[in-house]
Amino acid sequence: MTDDSSPDSPRPVSRKEQREATRELLLTTAERLFAEQGLSLVSMRHIVEAAGQGNNSALKYHIGTRADLIRAIVRKHGEPVAARAREMAEQVRGSTNPRDHLASLVLPYTEHLAELGNPSWNARFNAQVAVDPVFRDEILTGNLVPTPDYDAWAGVPELPPAESLVRRQAMRMAVMHTCAEQERLAATIGAPADWQMIGEAITDAITGLLTAPRHPRNAH
Repeated sequence: MTDDSSPDSPRPVSRKEQREATRELLLTTAERLFAEQGLSLVSMRHIVEAAGQGNNSALKYHIGTRADLIRAIVRKHGEPVAARAREMAEQVRGSTNPRDHLASLVLPYTEHLAELGNPSWNARFNAQVAVDPVFRDEILTGNLVPTPDYDAWAGVPELPPAESLVRRQAMRMAVMHTCAEQERLAATIGAPADWQMIGEAITDAITGLLTAPRHPRNAH
């Protein structure tokens, strides 16, 4: 007779653990499909079927609405990135080099992408969300993931507000879409991206973008 209490016997999986595992599977599957096909082309039914769930209401039960699903994916990745950004910002507090501060906007993100392995889908998913008219605004205002409370712009020259906004928009798109393209390339060739190099290169690029001399409109 087998002794079920033996240390070698597998521990029964609780209902709570089963629910958590199913929720994580649905989040991962949705992130992959959104990244590969776009937010608008992926239905709830498509996600449930791709996750191998027989119940069509599984997504609604475990996560909620389509909007709840997208927000949950953003928070899943965004919260650890924001926490790392706060740590990095504290390490360079008082530095007069703008690159030190701008690195806290880039390197926590590329470090996180490195931890996800290959293939990953988060950068491509984020690029989709970054241009979505609804979720884009929620992210920028910090309603989805709280914006770290630090001055990442220390040492960056002051510009007229409209010009400063344009440069920051260009910076955000450079980070988002460069990472998305590098992630796509890594998945295509089957080799991990060099996220350390990518993070440092992007940091150099946005430092140049934000500290570049201003060329007045009417200059000759």
